Amino acid sequence: MRLKFKDRRAFERRGNDFLDFARSYLSEAFPNPDRQGCPPDAALRSLAFNPTEGEPAVTEHLAACSPCFRRYGELLTELKAQREQEKRFSLDRIPVWTKAHPVLAGAAALCLLLIAIGVGFLLRGIRQPNTAPIDAHRKPNPTEPRNPAVAYLPFGLDLRTLSPIRGSESPATGTRRRVLVPSSPLHLTLTLPLASPEGRYELKLTAQDQTFWSKPARAHLQKGKTLIEVDADFAQIRAGNYSLEVRSSRGIRFVQMVSVQNASPPSAEQKP
Repeated sequence: MRLKFKDRRAFERRGNDFLDFARSYLSEAFPNPDRQGCPPDAALRSLAFNPTEGEPAVTEHLAACSPCFRRYGELLTELKAQREQEKRFSLDRIPVWTKAHPVLAGAAALCLLLIAIGVGFLLRGIRQPNTAPIDAHRKPNPTEPRNPAVAYLPFGLDLRTLSPIRGSESPATGTRRRVLVPSSPLHLTLTLPLASPEGRYELKLTAQDQTFWSKPARAHLQKGKTLIEVDADFAQIRAGNYSLEVRSSRGIRFVQMVSVQNASPPSAEQKP
């Protein structure tokens, strides 16, 4: 039969009152000033801290010796305070350890953060739907360039036999042979006449006072030769006769007559 809540509270109250009476009675009813037959303090401590390992004779002695019973109560109070202190110390140990080892605490926090980020990315990858496989046989889009990279063919022009022209003087073209130049992207290497200075030059491809291509470039010495290396895209230049003019920053010009042709010339370097 279960007790009602009020009856149980009353029963517990009466039980506590009985225990208080028994504790008070045993503490005063059996004085033993000479401490005859009392067990050592270690036996009382063992009974308080480890009741299962205590000797039965010590327990029986407590019921007939008030001094030992009071000492036993003190040991129980000490045990209770010690356990509360250990519990409080375990809770305060984390912030104390963090203050004592800030580097380790920071590293541990960083590891936890990285683990959380990794788990997040993993879950995100699992939730994402699979992308459609790439069709290797798909025809290219007409708007996509088929050959985005332009291949420049190496092509050399030896201009060492040309005479310098100053100012607005017109070049003498009657005795000069035209050099065949392919109508394609070229990596031009121009060999300038002896003692030509290094520095900036302006290159132009002209015909009938019209400029069809122009580009700045710099000349440099290499193995005793003054060279100009420049990329020239002649793919859009119509086939025909042109003048390739090389003008220095000092106003000195070299003019080479060229003939742009659709077919590539037989050699990589042409001489006038």
